[in-house]
Amino acid sequence: MSDRIPNIKKWVLSPHAAARIIERKISIDEMNLIFTEPDFVLHQGPKYIFSKSLMKRSDNYIAAVIIEKKEDLWLVITVMVNFQKK
Repeated sequence: MSDRIPNIKKWVLSPHAAARIIERKISIDEMNLIFTEPDFVLHQGPKYIFSKSLMKRSDNYIAAVIIEKKEDLWLVITVMVNFQKK
């Protein structure tokens, strides 16, 4: 995989990530925005962290950690709120 930002079209949630989006009240539409219009993307080994500031939320930045599961299918490992870029 190259260092370019991947084009995330198909993704699934791990059980952990599914629990976190419910707990943190993150909608599927918001998840799609994180992947299609990210403000920040960090590549760490096989993982990518996508984050986005969402105006209607007070707990910005929302971030998702994602890894390629199969070609063109990505697995969301976890989602975070109040993410801070380092």
